[in-house]
This record gives sequence, C-alpha cells and structure tokens, in this order.
Amino acid sequence: MIIVNSPIMQKQIIKLVEAISDPKFTYQKTDGIRIYFNTEAEDKDEACKIVKSAIKKDPMGGALVLTVKSEEYI
Repeated sequence: MIIVNSPIMQKQIIKLVEAISDPKFTYQKTDGIRIYFNTEAEDKDEACKIVKSAIKKDPMGGALVLTVKSEEYI
C-alpha cells in the first residue's frame, strides 16, 4: 500500500497515479488528507519515488506540498 498525503488536488492526484503503467497503482480510498493506493510493486520505496516523481512532473504537481510513504512507515 502506498499513501499520498495531500490536503488539496486529491482527484487530480488519483488520476495521475492511476495513469502510471509500470508498476500499476489502484486507488483504494481517501481518509482525510491520505490517499491510499494498492500496487503490485515489490519494492515499496521505489514505488513511492515513482509516484512522487509522476505527481511532481505534472504542471499542477510542482506547486503541491505532499508526502508519499509506504504502509511500512505508518
């Protein structure tokens, strides 16, 4: 499980993350500022880097303050 913490632009973040093809991410739920995604990726730390990079590459993502963590850190 990968968790993106962002209080704003949550629908856009979900669309961006679900558009990543390798590894595949599937939206699970939103709980406050936390957006939960399942992934088949073996390396959760690398998956977090991929998600954060994809969000930051988007024009709206460059202005966001967010964190991306795997469930192991929670």
